[in-house]
Amino acid sequence: MAEHRIAGPVRRTALVVAGVLVTAGLAGCSHGTESYCTALKGDQKKLAALARQSAKPGQAGADAVGGTVTVLSDLRDQAPDDISDEWDTLVGALQGLVDAVKATGRPLADFAGGSKPAGVTTGQYDAVRQAAAELQSTRVQQAGKSIEQHAQDVCKVDLGTGLGGGLPTG
Repeated sequence: MAEHRIAGPVRRTALVVAGVLVTAGLAGCSHGTESYCTALKGDQKKLAALARQSAKPGQAGADAVGGTVTVLSDLRDQAPDDISDEWDTLVGALQGLVDAVKATGRPLADFAGGSKPAGVTTGQYDAVRQAAAELQSTRVQQAGKSIEQHAQDVCKVDLGTGLGGGLPTG
């Protein structure tokens, strides 16, 4: 398996996450598409700020990824049925990275150089690498693209190339 650098995918993921946040808003299945779209439009600035913060090196960027997962989880829970599976895929992959890093007891920023931090077992490091690779997978990228397209078609919100196009494939 090829060595995956973790820093780039994490930063790009944060940009993707910010786009996702813009896509979903704070409305949910029970509230219908209209409230979902309204919330989506209302969250654009918040998502953009998280994207900018997550692109920063060190702990500030790492903290933004965790915050993004929290916001995205709320959005996933509120998404209309026609896009909920895509939200599950995206949030699941992001949460997988956060969980893998948390299990090491080290901050996400320690993995930015692409090498195993001191005190982290090979198994833990491999789990972080696998989680980072999952964020780059076709399945997760396609989920992001679908969320972006839904935002454009249904909510008339342009998320740019954040969700499905922001993560490298290799």
